[in-house]
Amino acid sequence: MQPYIRSHTSMRGVAALLVVAYHLQFGAQSYLPFEAATPFFKRGYLWVDLFFILSGFIISYSARMDERAPYDWAQIKTFIVHRFARIYPLHVAALFMLAAVTFVIQFVRFLAGKSASLDMLSPASILAFLEQLFLLNAWGVTGRVSWNIPSWSISAEWAAYMLFPLLAALVARWRGASLAAFGLPAIAFYAWVGLTTGVLDIVKGTAIARCLAGFSLGMILYTRRARFAALGDRQLGFLQAVGLTLVLATMCFGLNDVLAMPGFFLLVAATWPDRGWLTVPLKTRPLHWLGDISYSVYLNHFWVLRLWHFVSRPVLDRLDLPPMLERAITVAGAFPLVVAASALTFHYLEQPAREAIQAAYRRRRQSATSALQAEKPVT
Repeated sequence: MQPYIRSHTSMRGVAALLVVAYHLQFGAQSYLPFEAATPFFKRGYLWVDLFFILSGFIISYSARMDERAPYDWAQIKTFIVHRFARIYPLHVAALFMLAAVTFVIQFVRFLAGKSASLDMLSPASILAFLEQLFLLNAWGVTGRVSWNIPSWSISAEWAAYMLFPLLAALVARWRGASLAAFGLPAIAFYAWVGLTTGVLDIVKGTAIARCLAGFSLGMILYTRRARFAALGDRQLGFLQAVGLTLVLATMCFGLNDVLAMPGFFLLVAATWPDRGWLTVPLKTRPLHWLGDISYSVYLNHFWVLRLWHFVSRPVLDRLDLPPMLERAITVAGAFPLVVAASALTFHYLEQPAREAIQAAYRRRRQSATSALQAEKPVT
């Protein structure tokens, strides 16, 4: 079994909370001083690109790509089932929870004599719901960005998962050329973005290309991981500092988004050996626990924030508090609610559903193997 990378788990948790902070910027009437001081929080969509690099590395690492590829059909089926079990149950639950919250909000508004939006019942909205339900929302079928918006990246990653066995086979066959095979398309994509808009906030159109570019960087890193593992703690710490500086400079000073990508790459590369100064806080128990529930945080937070705004807004309006105090209460209340809801779904939905699907698949494979053995003629 591969050694567990504690730092990467915690990094996912921190990034997930920063995505929550990004979505808390939507529709805000005022901002706290630390929110308005720099564009850091408004550029929070960039943390999704860190997720893509982490996914490419971790999927390759957990699948031991360089040892097992090329995969046979049984291994491919096992890989796809495990990825389905990992992402789909919570995706469906979060989507339906958001639909339920939206319906309740509109119904309460109707009972209160206020105007209620019927957009969720429009044909276009229902089609977008079905598109998202089947993880097609990043594929540009309807081109509509709605419902549980963060799930676009899960849809894009599903495309990467489907391609992974093929990509792994290419790496196994042309190991030395993998840097060019995966690196050049990724560099071409980032160069195109950097020379045109300079903005990586792409959730439709070329969204899958955005995902595959980051995922490819993670796979490249996996093939070169031994070079980073051979470095000393001080060298790893230096690379971690450089990576973090690049990311923070890009986000705080509003630089071209593409400049953050080398920083993300270095952060993932220099922390995978679980050594260096940055890994010290990342390996603490609270951050590791946050990493465990990070997928729930990422998919749940949209419906939790919508419910929190609906409940808190009338109370805050009645209290007539100063704008900064209102904003402080909104922000301070949002994070504990998101974390609490995500802890519940992780322990009582996400984890049990994943284990149940994987166990059912194992039983089915064992039954099929036993049936084949029973059919063999006795010699």
